[in-house]
Amino acid sequence: MLKLNKLAIVLATAFSATSAFAAPVTPTDIQSATTLNQAWISGASAPTLNVFLGFAAGCEANTLAMFHGGSAGAVVPGASNTGNTFAYACKRGGVVSVLYHTNQGGSFNAFAPHVPNNVAGTGFGVTTNLNRLANVATNSCSNVGNLGTTVPNQSNATVYRCATTINGFAATDNTPKKPAGGFSDVEAALFGVDASSYGTEIDAGVTQVFGVMASEPLYRAMQVAQGIYASVAAANTADASFLPKNAPSISKEQYASLASDPLATWAPLGVDDTKKVIIARRVDTSGTQASSNAFFMGNPCLGNPSTGGKLNPTNAASSDPDFYVVTEGGETADVRNAISNASSAGEFAIGVVSAENSAAAGRRFLKIDGVHPEAGPNDTVDAKARYTSAQGQYPFQIELKGFIANDASTFGRTVINNIVSGLSSVSCTTVPRGLVLNSASSACDAANSGVHITKTTRSGNNCRPLTWKF
Repeated sequence: MLKLNKLAIVLATAFSATSAFAAPVTPTDIQSATTLNQAWISGASAPTLNVFLGFAAGCEANTLAMFHGGSAGAVVPGASNTGNTFAYACKRGGVVSVLYHTNQGGSFNAFAPHVPNNVAGTGFGVTTNLNRLANVATNSCSNVGNLGTTVPNQSNATVYRCATTINGFAATDNTPKKPAGGFSDVEAALFGVDASSYGTEIDAGVTQVFGVMASEPLYRAMQVAQGIYASVAAANTADASFLPKNAPSISKEQYASLASDPLATWAPLGVDDTKKVIIARRVDTSGTQASSNAFFMGNPCLGNPSTGGKLNPTNAASSDPDFYVVTEGGETADVRNAISNASSAGEFAIGVVSAENSAAAGRRFLKIDGVHPEAGPNDTVDAKARYTSAQGQYPFQIELKGFIANDASTFGRTVINNIVSGLSSVSCTTVPRGLVLNSASSACDAANSGVHITKTTRSGNNCRPLTWKF
């Protein structure tokens, strides 16, 4: 019995020591690993934080490290100034594992490296130029701090800022040359392509909330036009905080009119129609743009304009510098900046962004058909921008998709599925802003329906109207 007790003590001590000495993976660990799992994913920017949290959910405790190519310090992926190229590393099943992540260019880049297309309008083919971080084991990466207790089960995950970004397809640094797949705001069909011969689309288990942002001059003018306040001066005084309950509303029909007709004026909104119309939109490869097209214009959902009735969005080529200007941004920041810049110039501007983006000086969310994406119960403010969507009241919500390429490595295939499991099973308190879980999980139970879990569904088809889940 004494020998058994001694053995138990030895085993317990060894286990405690192993747990106590678990530490974030370092570039040296990656370089010296005898067995190394690596993969690369691409696609949407909106779920960047969720992808990171989904990856982290499959990591051994306290082994996580994050790398970014931006100018920020120790912040989570997708935060301001983290750039568009990332890598996440940890031990998974005892094996050092690295996932490179590119959210440059929008959702369609989840499919574009694999599916022949001309969605970007640059010629028929596949993407052959997509940037990512160079090998983080040998890159010039500086330790800029840690994430503290931000990530569940990962105390003090190290954050590195890396200097070198490369064209992944031309990589010669022993890292993946092609993404294994990725994540998109919408299914490939909403970009007008069929990806079924090149990989498998899967439901990601989360819904992204989108909203219409207006420049502050337009926002205030709409408040006056809708009788919320008697004058802009009165609005500035009474609504200095731009509370959701006081926000003006735009209808689907009004936004569709403005964003589909280069001869449009602000007349549908009842404001000064002599002011130049500025539409801030994303490029055609963006899932935000595809979501806007589907929700407001029935495109491609309604089919050919002559029979199905879909509308086509205007683009930069539709612009007239004096009357109607369309900006097309490759990144969400381009849309935000275009609206803020218009606000600074006293101009009216409008555009669509995902609700992961907070309102700020110069740009404010409008209600859509009377419902605000940031409204909480009883006229409160929902800082997470999902309550009205989870309640089924706010309609502009789109179900995310994952894509696994046919030629994905075993690790790439596995990690994408792991991220999907992680996406839909994060705790209620760590669901990022502007995202809603599609179903209950062990970490966020059915009692949270209508708060963190949506009560409605599109059943995996983002052309489908929202219906209630029973």
